[in-house]
Amino acid sequence: MFRSTIALLHLAPEPGEIERNLHALDITVRAAARQGAALAVSPELALSGYGFRDRIGTAWIERDQAVLLRRVSGLAREAGIFLALGLPLAEGGALYNGLIVFAPDGSEIGRHRKINVLRVGCESWSMPGDLPTVLPVEGVGRVGLFICADMYSERLVAETAGLGCDLLLSSAAWAPGEHGPNGEWERASQATGRPVLVCNRTGCDTLDFTGACSIAAVDGVLANTHASPEAATVLVDWQPATRRLDNWRLAAGRV
Repeated sequence: MFRSTIALLHLAPEPGEIERNLHALDITVRAAARQGAALAVSPELALSGYGFRDRIGTAWIERDQAVLLRRVSGLAREAGIFLALGLPLAEGGALYNGLIVFAPDGSEIGRHRKINVLRVGCESWSMPGDLPTVLPVEGVGRVGLFICADMYSERLVAETAGLGCDLLLSSAAWAPGEHGPNGEWERASQATGRPVLVCNRTGCDTLDFTGACSIAAVDGVLANTHASPEAATVLVDWQPATRRLDNWRLAAGRV
């Protein structure tokens, strides 16, 4: 039976260190492709780090966007892989917390703008998006896209599933603790009848993410989790015909 391998890039992006984060992304995306991944998914704001604003401001987002997108597009093309990248976006004079999906030929096939943004603190630079996003990804199926707290909203989960999707996929920077994940991913899988994959992150930023989990949730329970103080890549096999996730494992080699 046909299956695709999905890579969750459980990285440790550093706030404001764009070049360093791009380098880490480059290494891990190419390594994931060599190990057979068809789709690689980054954490939320993997390009910039979560607390970038207090380090480097926001003027760079619009100024450097075209060049940075060309570089990421080139990475997807050279690795021959679908790539879902979390990054700040400048559109029409507004800034968004975004997730862009690139195809193996380097073309952009779609983007999601985070809807449930925090209006204070590290995300106050970002305007909220207003539409659910479902994209067809060859070899994977119809994928519903979320960014972190988007999956907190039962309404948004239902609206996304209502567009017709095979898999719910979230890029996240969601640290454990008082305001950490508390059953949202399991609930989304139970409510929609679709598996949920979340690519979270590690490292220290404005929060301590070293205990944060990347997960697979199926039928209302956490089927697999990964947390580590070091960056890692998690591989999981996806069977589009049966909507089944299996063979959760860590990629070989050092990230």
